[in-house]
Amino acid sequence: MGNPLKELKNSVNGLKQSLDGVKQSVEGLKEPIDEMKGNTQITLEQAKDRSGGFKSEINRMKECVEETKLVVNEAKETVMEAGEVLYTQKRYKRLLKKQNRKMQPAKAGRRLI
Repeated sequence: MGNPLKELKNSVNGLKQSLDGVKQSVEGLKEPIDEMKGNTQITLEQAKDRSGGFKSEINRMKECVEETKLVVNEAKETVMEAGEVLYTQKRYKRLLKKQNRKMQPAKAGRRLI
């Protein structure tokens, strides 16, 4: 058997070397993780910027839809009013025809209405 103090010292040195190796491995893993965190943050900021652009575009589209609805309603009202005018003109022409027929002298064989 060897010297127990020397073996303990060698064992402690081996553990220190293992610990140093683990520390180096952890440091090696920290770099990609830090880089990934940085990339994630950049991506998040870009997504927020795009989100703001999308929101403004959606609001603009909503405004366009509202304007279109107003124009369609106005056109609908115009068509309805034009229909009323045409109906009134048609009724007026019919009444004029009836009135003209009543005022024409009766011909032989034709009855007055």
